[in-house]
Formats: sequence, structure tokens, C-alpha cells
Amino acid sequence: MQSFEFRQWLPTADLATTDGTQTGGIGDSGGMEDEGTGPEGHPAEALLADARAQAASGQAAGQPYLAAVGRTRAGQALLMLGRPAEALAEFDEAQGYVDMLRADGSHDEQRLLHISSLSLPPADQRHGDLGLLEAWVRVGRAAALTELRRWADARVAVDEARPLVKGWGKRAPRKALDAIAAEVARADGTPREATSALDRVISDPGTSDADRRRARYERAIHLVDDGRPEDAMREALTLIRDCDDDPAMAARTRQVLGAALLALGREEDATLTLQTAFDDFDRLGDATAVVAAAPGLSWRLSENGDPRGAAAVAQRALAYAESSGDASGEIDLRITRATALDAAGESEEAIAEFARAASAAERAGDLVRAQDARHGEAIVRARSADASESVEALSLLDAAAAGYAAADLPERAAECQHEAAALLGRLGSLEAAQARYAAAREAYLAIPDVLRSADPGAIPDCDYNLAVLAALRATPSPAPPDAFRSGGHHMRHDRAGT
Repeated sequence: MQSFEFRQWLPTADLATTDGTQTGGIGDSGGMEDEGTGPEGHPAEALLADARAQAASGQAAGQPYLAAVGRTRAGQALLMLGRPAEALAEFDEAQGYVDMLRADGSHDEQRLLHISSLSLPPADQRHGDLGLLEAWVRVGRAAALTELRRWADARVAVDEARPLVKGWGKRAPRKALDAIAAEVARADGTPREATSALDRVISDPGTSDADRRRARYERAIHLVDDGRPEDAMREALTLIRDCDDDPAMAARTRQVLGAALLALGREEDATLTLQTAFDDFDRLGDATAVVAAAPGLSWRLSENGDPRGAAAVAQRALAYAESSGDASGEIDLRITRATALDAAGESEEAIAEFARAASAAERAGDLVRAQDARHGEAIVRARSADASESVEALSLLDAAAAGYAAADLPERAAECQHEAAALLGRLGSLEAAQARYAAAREAYLAIPDVLRSADPGAIPDCDYNLAVLAALRATPSPAPPDAFRSGGHHMRHDRAGT
């Protein structure tokens, strides 16, 4: 989450306008913030129009420096307008002009002559500081890549810009680059990198109260990720105390507090805290937060033996997802609710909810979630003693396996084979079960270890059940009670047999 706008530090100062005057910095006063200015009503639209005119004029006149300045200012305006992809293209064009001027070498010579000669007129907009211009071009590229969330490219761009912002007269681009580097660290760095970047924001006297609170909130998140839950808990509690005038921030911070409490093993306190945060989001009518928080809280309630409460939480959030048109949120919540209903013993409603989730996923073109819903429905149907339900479950598992394979998710396709094998074993179809377990085992072995790490018991479970099946086929007898177990909705084989 971006906690502050680094674009305010991308000034157009030092870059000449078409009439030779100097513009103020983005974020400076001077009329740029007045709403309603510019051809489209946004203050940056006027800057963009002027910059493009300057670039065209410089290109037509054979003045690459002016063309580069125009492109750079256009890129800055596009960043202000929230159009980073277009901004990146402008900065790349500007860099091309800069590279051409560097290769020619005459621009810096002409600038030096005009500065030092008493007979020549002072340096004008055609003979600006090429080093400072390139610094702003590089900073702009880093900013655009950051806004595009191309983190690896943004890191490279920051490193490339760093040498260019050193020295006297480059404090503004240096400050901008520091802000961008901090933003990348906060979004994509290690928890330690992010925490260090946030510490600088928090301690900066120029940081606004709102940005400081957001930085403290992010810092608490990264402290949890860094394995420092006690520090995260203290940070969160202090921030909640300081947010008595900002209930939305307090609610978000309670979620972080809940995560810290979970990491400390205080599960009851964590669940209560997460429930309070969810209720606060609901009371504030924050649809995005309600939809995002519901699945995790629902899972916690189910784990704590309250599946009906879990289903109720998902139902409350569903109304927000539907009213806001959040298709992905709706699908996830339907799957979450169906899983909770199954745990509560409401099989028929669970099946119906899984079917609604599959339909919603198909309408949204989300084939992976559609297979998740089919897998969930199959798990519920497979528990029934009705033979027709078992047949339907096998059909759903085969359909899900094919869908997962098409979506390049071989580990989930293997799980569907595994689940079908367990069902066939419970039904007494020993030969069919043996073939399915063998196929599942082969599929697991064909995928990288990292894809099996979430379910380390999968292959041992296949081996155990294959041994059971061989023994039963040799000597018919009742199956052991721990044979042919389902992996459940979470596709986990916690016990592989003995």
C-alpha cells in the first residue's frame, strides 16, 4: 500500500516552459493545485499540454535539449494524472535525447562557453544543465516503474539514478529518489528493509500526521512479517490509542494486532480482536475491508469450533461484495461460506453454495476458482452414503482435475486424483482405487518439490493406501480405520497412516 505520494517531489523546477519561464514544483503552490484549471479540469492537464508543445517545438527546431525537457515535463504531468505507463514512455524518449546529447558532447561545451564568456549572452533554455535534466529523467523513470508495481525494474532504475542525483544543486531529485527507494522497500523489500524505510518516514519532521500514522500501520505489519510479534503488538496498541479520531485506521490496526496475537499463540484474544475489527469495518460501511477481512475471520471461527459463526461472517460480507460488484470477493466468500456450512453439518446448503460459487466464477471467467468450488462440492457429496452422490462427486473431481491441469496447476490436479482414489477406496472399488492412487502418486512425483511442500503427507498417504489396497486384494478384510481418508477442503493429508 502506498502511504504517501512521492510524485509531489517530482518538480518541474529547473525545466523551462515554452516561454522560457521556470515552473514551480509539483506539489508547490503557484496555481497548480487549483481545481478546474487546465483543459480537462485537472491542474496537470495544462502542464501536459504545454510540455507536449515544448517537446514538439524542440524537435521541429532541431533542439534536442528542449525536446528532452518537454518529454520530461510531460512524463511528470502524466504521473500526476495517474498514467504511469504513458509517463514511462515519455521518460524513455527523454533519455534517448539525453543519450544523443551525451554522445555528441557539444551541449556541455556550449553551456560552459555561455556561462564563462563575457562576449556571449547568458545560457538560455537551449543550454540548460544536462546533468540535472538527466537526474530528473532517471527519477521519473523510477517513479513510473514504482507506480506500475514493476518492483525489480524499479530497483534497477533507482540504482541507475543514484549516481546522477549526487552533488550540489541536486537536493530535490535526491529527495525524490530517496522517497521512491523507500516506497519500493516498503512494498517489495524484506521486512527489515521496509521497517528501516518506514522509520525514516516516521522520524521525518516533514511527514504529515496522516502519513505518519499510515507509516506506523505499515511498520506494524512488517514487524509481524519479520517475526517480531511483541514489537508489532506494542506498535499496534499505541497506534490504536492515537487513532481515537480515525476509526478506519483503528480498525485496520486491530487486524494487525490480531495477527500479532496469533503469532504469540494467544488465539482466543486474536479471534476476538479480528472479530472487533470486522465489526468496525461493517459499522463504517467499508466494503473493501469487510470483504477482505471476512475469509480470514471465518476460517479462525471455524478452527475455534464455531462454523455457524464463520458462515454468518461470510454471509454479512457477501452483501458488500455483491453490492460493490466485487466478483472475486463474492466467489471467495461463497466458497468460504460453503466450507463453513459443511463443517456445521448443513450439507445441502453447502452444496448449493459451492454450486453458486462455481457459477459466479464461470460468469467472471475465473476458471481456477470455478475448479475450487467444484472440488469443494465434491468433498461434501463424497461424504454421503448415497451412491448417486458418490458418482456426482467423482464427476466433479474429474472436471476439477481437468480444469486445474489446463490452468497449469498440476498439484491441485493431483489432489483431485488423490481424492477420487480415497472415495473409491471407501466405496470398496479396490482396483479402481489402486489405479487412482498410483496415478496421483505419479502426478505428485512429476511436480517440483516446492509445489508439494504445502501437503508433505500426500505421497506417504498414497504409499500407505496402495499398501492397504494390495493387502485387501490379497486377503479380503475390513479396511483399517485410517485408510482412504479425504484431504478435505484444504487439500491436506495431515496423517499418512502407519
